[in-house]
Amino acid sequence: MNCLVGPGDSCKTTVLDAIDLLFAERYNITFDDLDFYEGDTSHPIEIKAVLAELPREFLRDDRYGLHLSGWSSGAPDKQWREEPNEAEGIEPVLAVELVVDKSLEPDWHIVTRRNDVIDRSKRISFEDRKVLSPARVGGYSNRHLSWGRGSALQRVGPSPEELPITLSRLIRSARKSFTQEAAGAFSEPLETISGEIEKLGVQFQKGLVANLDFASISMGAGGVALHDGEIPVRCMGTGSSRLAVAALQSSDSGAKQCFLVDELEYGLEPHRISLLVSHLRNKVVSGGQVFITTHSPTVLKELRLPEVSVCRRDGKDGRLRIRQASKTETATNDERRYTRYQGEALLSTKILVCEGQTEVGLMKGWASTLPLDFQSLGVAAVDGGGDTAAFAAAIHYAESGYKVALLTDSDNRPAPKTIEEFKKNKVEHFEWGNGRCTEQELFQGVQSVELRKALLKTLLSDDGFPVKAGCGQLNGAFKTNFPELSDVFPYLSDANNAGVIGLKANTEKWMKKNFDLCFSIGRTYLPDVLAQADGTLAATLEELHSWLFDDA
Repeated sequence: MNCLVGPGDSCKTTVLDAIDLLFAERYNITFDDLDFYEGDTSHPIEIKAVLAELPREFLRDDRYGLHLSGWSSGAPDKQWREEPNEAEGIEPVLAVELVVDKSLEPDWHIVTRRNDVIDRSKRISFEDRKVLSPARVGGYSNRHLSWGRGSALQRVGPSPEELPITLSRLIRSARKSFTQEAAGAFSEPLETISGEIEKLGVQFQKGLVANLDFASISMGAGGVALHDGEIPVRCMGTGSSRLAVAALQSSDSGAKQCFLVDELEYGLEPHRISLLVSHLRNKVVSGGQVFITTHSPTVLKELRLPEVSVCRRDGKDGRLRIRQASKTETATNDERRYTRYQGEALLSTKILVCEGQTEVGLMKGWASTLPLDFQSLGVAAVDGGGDTAAFAAAIHYAESGYKVALLTDSDNRPAPKTIEEFKKNKVEHFEWGNGRCTEQELFQGVQSVELRKALLKTLLSDDGFPVKAGCGQLNGAFKTNFPELSDVFPYLSDANNAGVIGLKANTEKWMKKNFDLCFSIGRTYLPDVLAQADGTLAATLEELHSWLFDDA
């Protein structure tokens, strides 16, 4: 199972198309100028692959035995060899290539090299291409739900070649029945028009009758379709129809070893996504490969981390780089967490790892007020899971090729070794200064007493933390009595007292477990902080804003 993830337009579907074209069963594929990078036909299209675990009959000299190359799995630096040598662990493979030049004529061939002389004269026969061609699973189309030419239904069953004979017999029977039933219904118009036609000298040998036209009910018309009772299956919901097509295509696949699925989650609920992944996994349990693309974290939860690869496309030269999401053969628990529970990060262009959901809520609320929401640029704000876990998450994503920043408080500083890792992997670290937690920075990082009052009113409110409970907790902090929330306001004039209130908000979790409250503060409070541009909070937000919108 191979899953390609990445932001939109990172060439995930293009990889599936390339596999499909290279091993296509048919030769009559047409290309045009737009298939070339930037429409430039001076640089030919070249698609190459190494095909291993070949059928035994392919190894015979009268098939492809004289055109085999070698592959050494134990030599990651130089895996390809000119010739196989199974005694040395170099297995036989076929190096297959498709080239399309400015003539737009595709050329499929096997590539062999002997003593640095390249030979492209050998081609794979049509019958063998039928064996090697991939099954494009789940591409929804009405034609697959009818017994028409080229449909999946047409090829299902032990003797699909007998189907046209059976259909022809049924059509003849239908014509015979129609003639009998139509005799009365069409008698009057037939009498009228036959006389008029005969006046013009047209003679009928057996008399004019109404009957079904063979051409209109021929096999090519796809008139026979799957039905659920009286309702065609094509009229079912998007997800049901797509699953039906996926089942047909994989049933039709027979001995095929390669399955391609683009945007596996399209039209499917989470439980159906799980079902389809399991179905595909079972299809290749004894051999073969599945290549899927996805934009859904739900799909990632159904996969093993080593099965996930990240696509990153360079916007300047179009070069695509694919690397495994897991850095090791056996994924660590942290690496599994990054994919299974923070999968949305892998689907972005840039990642802002926040210490926890408090910061995520603040950032998303703030983003909703900006002229251009940074999420529209493909920036994902993800919950890092706390101090040290967030540090590790930022480093992991950076090592996977993402541009990463980290937003944390400063009450738990990273170790010197971690700071070195940040520098090595170019992770930008934004943190509230002076050892403050987020809640303290929201109060102490601004100079305006009115802003502090507005924040306290939002925190201790009907939509936030209960007012009475909050005032009671502040009673102990200041060793006094606050009957009403307004009694706390005079204490906000002093920055140190404001910090005490912020620390109490942190320890008593006034906002930590309330994402909606954090979002609301980010939406209503942070824009005013930036507008006043006075204090350490505004300065940090300005720096963060620059990173978010710089070369996203």
